[in-house]
Amino acid sequence: MKIQKLNCLVGSRFALSDISFEAHPGQLLSIVGRSGSGKSTFLRCLAGLEVYTVSHEVKSPKMGFVFQSSNLFPHLNLVQNIQLALKKVQKKTDREIAIIVDEVLTKVRLQHCRQHYPQNMSGGEQQRGAIARALALKPDVMLYDEPTSALDPELVDEVYDIMLDLKKTNIIQIVVTHDRRALKRISDQVGYIDQGNLKMLCSLQQMEQQLKKLTPDQQKYLELYV
Repeated sequence: MKIQKLNCLVGSRFALSDISFEAHPGQLLSIVGRSGSGKSTFLRCLAGLEVYTVSHEVKSPKMGFVFQSSNLFPHLNLVQNIQLALKKVQKKTDREIAIIVDEVLTKVRLQHCRQHYPQNMSGGEQQRGAIARALALKPDVMLYDEPTSALDPELVDEVYDIMLDLKKTNIIQIVVTHDRRALKRISDQVGYIDQGNLKMLCSLQQMEQQLKKLTPDQQKYLELYV
């Protein structure tokens, strides 16, 4: 996945300006930055949920998106939530759907919640259910917008464990997070967005060196993550 000069204009202001990056199969990129810096807009542009321009897009991969809230349909149980797009959009057969549902529920360790409705699942289970629903559509890239920010601390690792498992596949993962501990646990690379600009993209090991190229204010913020 390679993007060059991604721009997003909101009114007369550039929410994103000339963002270029490359990600490879199996990589997990964590994106950090202050509130309002453009992190969520960045994900929404990648998913095609915002109007944007890009000078060169080598590949337009299929995207899965998990938000802060799971957004599972409350009137459907977990299996029905996963089945819906497979039936209505992809027109899969019942047999194909059954195989896919079993596969993704195993991946996110939720076989025991097959018939559970969202209100009967923990926050961590709901987010894993949202990941399963996205995975069912066979995405090349998974996008997560602060997927653990609304969870109790003891449930956070349930979600990050699944992300670590997915790193063993060819799926690219891009995660917006403020969680310093998770950043160090799951990231292959860390991107820093400030005022709509991608100021840094490097490995955790390279962060200290990269900080020297930033302004004192940017350094002060990023020192929280080093």
